[in-house]
Amino acid sequence: MQLNAKERKGPGSIVSGADLARQVEALNERISEVEKANRALEREVVQRRTAEEAARSQTRVLLRSLGILAAGSSLDRFLGHLLKVTVQQLHCEGGTLWFPAPPSGGVRLHLEYVGGRVIGASESRHPAALRLLPVGGKGISTFPTDGPETYMMSDQIAGMPEENQAYVRSLGVHALLTVPMLLGREPVGWICVRSRKRDPAEMEEKIHLAEALANQATLAVQMARLGEQAREAAVLGERNRIARDIHDTLAQGFTGIILNLEAASMTLRKQSTDVALQHLENAHGLAKSCLDEARISVRALRPPMQQPSDLMHQLELQVGRASGAGVSARLLTRGEALPLKLETQAELVRIAQESLTNVLRHARARSVELLLCFAPGELRLSVADDGVGFDPAARHEGFGLQGMRERAQRIGAQLVVASRVGEGSRIETVLPLRGG
Repeated sequence: MQLNAKERKGPGSIVSGADLARQVEALNERISEVEKANRALEREVVQRRTAEEAARSQTRVLLRSLGILAAGSSLDRFLGHLLKVTVQQLHCEGGTLWFPAPPSGGVRLHLEYVGGRVIGASESRHPAALRLLPVGGKGISTFPTDGPETYMMSDQIAGMPEENQAYVRSLGVHALLTVPMLLGREPVGWICVRSRKRDPAEMEEKIHLAEALANQATLAVQMARLGEQAREAAVLGERNRIARDIHDTLAQGFTGIILNLEAASMTLRKQSTDVALQHLENAHGLAKSCLDEARISVRALRPPMQQPSDLMHQLELQVGRASGAGVSARLLTRGEALPLKLETQAELVRIAQESLTNVLRHARARSVELLLCFAPGELRLSVADDGVGFDPAARHEGFGLQGMRERAQRIGAQLVVASRVGEGSRIETVLPLRGG
């Protein structure tokens, strides 16, 4: 049987020219796809290498920044470092750092990186160093509130004063990139970098790196804010402590002096000279003690304790002062005394002092008992009187109970107040002891 050319198969078969052309075309398409894939792979490799280098560069910047922070440098030095590094990392020519200016709602120049130096606004020739600028993105100013924006100096920039544009152009700058330093949605500052490149796409490609560096500046500003808040809290705490010390020393001492002078006046009217002299001696002793306390407060705002055994001595002095003011007072101790920190002893003495002063000032008591008890696992210091009592739930003016509670909290103790009107009162400080 005779086969035509189209029906012949096998190794010896003949391929037509059209089939060969189609095969060559398919092969060329495959080669083109492989070449395209290779080019994409090469671009991805380059991008990965660029990203890795950028990551390494950011890591080095971060480590240097952390080193500056760890060295305890000022915020301005740290921010100046970041401004300079941001300009260098973005391969730009210079830049500025701006802060909000409350309560005006404007923006003020803080630092400028120009001519290879970081300078403050007072040294800058920037016209904005003398005036505030408005906040807002394109159409309002060059200080966006939502995200980075680029500005081309070849255009007329709305919201940017003419003298500012002239100054920037005089530096050979063709493009600006402004990155807001955002804390949540709140802009706490702006970093603006200057470029001599005319292509806006080149600036936009650097936005992610600029944002990463701006985040470091935001972190530094927030740390400075928190540090300032901590300093303010420390100052307020110190003021309260001084107020408590004044109340617990000088004010209480003068209360005792007044009580003794009043008693002396009454006895002199009854012509009891010896008793009056005793009250005057007590007043003299209290006045001298107040002077000593004032000197101690000026030096260290701490009671005069140097050894653990001084606790008992100080409590005895407080009881003696109460007795001198006309109240029958005594000190009792139970258990084996344990060593206590000087701060703990100081606060216990102050609490006892305040309790006894309250008895003298308000209780109209005939007698008061101070008990220091060392029990397993805890120490109890109580001051009990047989006076008129009071309602612990009622509001009491001054630093008395509040100050005693704060002192107890400072040493990890609890203040327990027990009193009823007409039935006297008991103020007890319960301090847990380790190893008990």
